[in-house]
Amino acid sequence: MWLSSTDGLLHVRAVRAHGAVTRRFDLWRIPGRKRLAMDGHDLALTADLSALRMRLSLSGTLEDGGAYVGAVPLTPGLRGQLDGYREQAQALEGHAPEIPPVRPATRAALLHLRALQALDASQAGASHRDIAQALFGLEAVVLRWHDDGELRAQVRHLLRRAEAFMHGGYLSLASVLDPAAKPPGDEPVR
Repeated sequence: MWLSSTDGLLHVRAVRAHGAVTRRFDLWRIPGRKRLAMDGHDLALTADLSALRMRLSLSGTLEDGGAYVGAVPLTPGLRGQLDGYREQAQALEGHAPEIPPVRPATRAALLHLRALQALDASQAGASHRDIAQALFGLEAVVLRWHDDGELRAQVRHLLRRAEAFMHGGYLSLASVLDPAAKPPGDEPVR
């Protein structure tokens, strides 16, 4: 396992207990699928919860049920990392971080994706039939591929759409250019 620097991680360190309010470490209370790896004298904990990944640096002297304290490295980007550290501290207490809702794919997004996939395949030398097979499946090609069929027309349409994106259409897709804007010189004369 490749371990990167622990500078950007929340450091969980063992401390001597100072009373009943001291937090106690419990590895199994942390939500998600966990992996531990040795990192010098410390342990690197990776916990995956759905699409979220949390990484912590655990002190080698930290014991299960032992008192602990969390420490963050003082880096120039600390202010931007505070929300992430807060979520990690809550996960140490057994609270699962809030997972942002996943946006469903729109029909337009699927069309853009297929167009770009078709363009990639075409530039790699794939035939239109091969592109259709990759995008729609072998069964669809066997049943619906004809000389002047609808599936073949879809592949041609996707390729034309992707080539338009490649030649500047991506600007309107990214909302950088107004799609209704005309080229310079086409303004009405007053």
